[in-house]
Amino acid sequence: MQCKNRLDYEQMVKRIRRENNRMLLHRCQYYLLQLAREVAEASERELTARECSNVLANNKYLLDYDMSNEEV
Repeated sequence: MQCKNRLDYEQMVKRIRRENNRMLLHRCQYYLLQLAREVAEASERELTARECSNVLANNKYLLDYDMSNEEV
């Protein structure tokens, strides 16, 4: 996508920031799940599927907006 004017540029920057935030949140989820697994292993047990789901569904690490079709 080429920037034809300032508005296009601002929209592109906004889209890049949103995508960057989305990737950071996914990365946080991955490391949070990894940490939960390590804690479970340290206490000599395994995480259940429900516990894994709870980690991944943590409200602090979920997106607060849906992806538009344009960003897919």
